[in-house]
Amino acid sequence: MAGLAAYLNFRPEQHWILALTALIAAAGVESAVRSHPDWRGSPFGSLSYALLPLLGVLGAGLFIDEAVSGYARLAAGLAAGAATGLMLYAEYHAVSPSRPLFGPMRLVLAVVTYLVALALFTVFFTHDLNLPASAAAVGALSFALALDLLRESRGRGASSLLAALAIGISLAELRIALYYFPLDDLLTGALMIIGFYVATGLVHHLLDDDLKPSTIAEYLVVAGVSTAVVVIARQYL
Repeated sequence: MAGLAAYLNFRPEQHWILALTALIAAAGVESAVRSHPDWRGSPFGSLSYALLPLLGVLGAGLFIDEAVSGYARLAAGLAAGAATGLMLYAEYHAVSPSRPLFGPMRLVLAVVTYLVALALFTVFFTHDLNLPASAAAVGALSFALALDLLRESRGRGASSLLAALAIGISLAELRIALYYFPLDDLLTGALMIIGFYVATGLVHHLLDDDLKPSTIAEYLVVAGVSTAVVVIARQYL
């Protein structure tokens, strides 16, 4: 909390503060996961739990830095710090499916994952990166966040790793396609998050061996309606 508030209010900006805060959050989660009484994974496995806190702190700091000004930056930084604490709590209680808080905490982490994706997608676009760099950044981010979302699927190991890689490549290709349309940064970020939601949802069902035509149709309808709502809202707001 203090690290985010310091990064957002020190002038000139000290990016090392944000990076250090993100690393501390990631290291804290990784250590907490390994100390969980139900943890039976490898050290590499526990590192996967650190990806979301790392990206969450970076996304919160960079997005607030771009979108909020004045005294509201301090309040936003403190709120983001409190949200980070909730995320760390959720990661710890999402280690074992047998625990009573596993379901609610996985839901919290899923919501946080999509918010982090939206924040970082938008930040990438506002920084006017060239197309190859932007596509690479989107692909890497999508891959890392998809790993966290697919962690509890039945198709673990190499299958989930390859699936996350496929999602990353697909989102990078979507970023390239959207580059050729005259869209503002927020609209582009919203469309990217819709694509990320559809990709991760379909792959999750695929890994769990319950992907049906009706499920695919549901996701396509959600994607179509969401895209229409976002485009219309940006036209009139």
